[in-house]
Amino acid sequence: MKRLALAAMSVGLAVLPLATASAAEGESSFTPTSFIMPIYSIMLARGLTTNVPLYTCTPGVAPAASSGDAGPADAGAARDCLVDMADSAALASLFSVPADIPPGTYDSIVVMTCQSSSAFVAKLEGSVELEGVTHYTTAGIPVLSTDPADQGYTSINYSGCGNTVQLSPPVTIAAGDSITVSAFFTLQNLSWVLGNSSPGLGGCATAPAGGSNVCSGLPVLVGYVGAAAPSLDAFYITEDPNDLLATQAAGQVLLLSNGGEPFSGFLRRVYSHDSTTPSVSYDVPLREITKNPDGSRDAGDAGSDAAPGDAGALTTYDVWAIGDPKQDVTKYRVRFPSFELESHNGTFFTANGASQVNYRAVKR
Repeated sequence: MKRLALAAMSVGLAVLPLATASAAEGESSFTPTSFIMPIYSIMLARGLTTNVPLYTCTPGVAPAASSGDAGPADAGAARDCLVDMADSAALASLFSVPADIPPGTYDSIVVMTCQSSSAFVAKLEGSVELEGVTHYTTAGIPVLSTDPADQGYTSINYSGCGNTVQLSPPVTIAAGDSITVSAFFTLQNLSWVLGNSSPGLGGCATAPAGGSNVCSGLPVLVGYVGAAAPSLDAFYITEDPNDLLATQAAGQVLLLSNGGEPFSGFLRRVYSHDSTTPSVSYDVPLREITKNPDGSRDAGDAGSDAAPGDAGALTTYDVWAIGDPKQDVTKYRVRFPSFELESHNGTFFTANGASQVNYRAVKR
């Protein structure tokens, strides 16, 4: 049995203070100030059959104090396992004791959010600007209010229980090893407002048909072997290369970098007044980021935003998102074969290369 220390998941990812999108009453992304969800276990996994616990919630013994009130309806064992993903101290306490890990190779981290059912409820709190007016989440119906006194936790309904994050590359633990696996996430633009909701939508609050509703993705973890204090860069993606400011962006690429080199990240949907329906499904983690050899394109390329006269080749990266099934490393939902770390134009591939789409990436 070998010891593996899992560094605390962190919200300190240089979450960018983005300007509020110019959103109509119908749609807008926003960053929740608090996101409380159940975490019953976190495991280091290999394939579909090997799961080694890194953290297990014991009902009746609260794992961590949340920074906010999860709501009076949550009680007993279920409340004990709720964790505020915006509370760094609460997250750190989950991994205060290192785990003993059998030698072997592990390819993923699994987060379980249910105990005995196939669905769960998370709660989020925050505010969003719609048509120049600030709206606040509430604990009732309607789920949004312009009165700050009404602010509270909105309940979001999810189906499914397991969130699996692939480690790229897999980590191999030998006899006598003591290593650190870090896991990171961000709440940036995790949630959004829909202006014409349908009842029963997964990942949304309960709201009357046709009215405004609050929906949200889940904080997806990405793994990193070793200790790191990464930075986070956001790139809005528009499918109109002439949309120089990405005002029509419907998705974004979020890259985590350590020492200036990106190692992982996320895709995430963007909702705004001018956003269009994207060609790909966002809200998934990236599988792999690989630096392309020899720079891969000249600084004088018309698609780059490099200043005239800049010398040398630009560094680009081959960026892959996970595919279906996610266990197949040859599958991807979207791939950016020559992604730059600055604003640029390029082409991405969808559906395992079945089609290609021109895009404009704008660094925020």
